Amino acid sequence: MLGKIKSRLLGATKRYQNSEKGATAIEFAMVAFPFFALLGVIIETGAMMFTEFGLQAAVQEAARTARTGQAQGGSKTSADFKTLICQNASLVANCNSGLTVYANSYTTWAQLAANMPSFVNIGVKDDGTTNPTAYKLGAPTCPSSLVATYDWHFMMPLMNYMGNVQSGTTRRLVGFAMFQTEPYPSSGGTAC
Repeated sequence: MLGKIKSRLLGATKRYQNSEKGATAIEFAMVAFPFFALLGVIIETGAMMFTEFGLQAAVQEAARTARTGQAQGGSKTSADFKTLICQNASLVANCNSGLTVYANSYTTWAQLAANMPSFVNIGVKDDGTTNPTAYKLGAPTCPSSLVATYDWHFMMPLMNYMGNVQSGTTRRLVGFAMFQTEPYPSSGGTAC
C-alpha cells in the first residue's frame, strides 16, 4: 500500500514538473507591478504636462488684458485676475485652491529682471506658509510680468524624482508672460 502511494506521488510530481499550466499567471505576476507602475507614471506625466500647457495658455490670455489696459481700466482685483486665469485654464485639478498669481511692473526691463522671483518662490513654501506675492499690473508703456503657479501633488509614488517643492512630493507648474503694456489711455498717474 505504501509503495502504491509512493508511486502515485512520484507520478503526480513528474506530471506537475513537466506541466506548463500556470506559467503565464506567474510571469504576469512578475511583470504586472512594473508595467502598471510605468503606465501610471506615463498617464500622470501626460496629465501634468497638459495642465501646465493649459496654465501657460491661460496666463498668455490674461496677460493680454493687462497689456492692453483692459484689466487696469476695469479695476480687476487679484482675485478677479485669478478667476480669469482659472476660467481660461484647462486644469485637471482644483484651480482656486492651488493657483498663485504674481503680477508686477517696473519702470525699466532691468529693474523687472532684477526683482523677478524664481517661480519656485511663488506660492506655498515647504513649511506651509505663503511666499510674498505682488499684484501691480502697470501703467501705460511699463515693462510687466505675470506668473501663475500651480502645485501638482503626485498621485504615483514613483514620480518624486520630478518634484521641485515640498521635499520632492510636489511639482510647481508655471505659466509665465513678460510684456510691455501698450500706451492705453490712463485716468490715473503714469507711474509704473
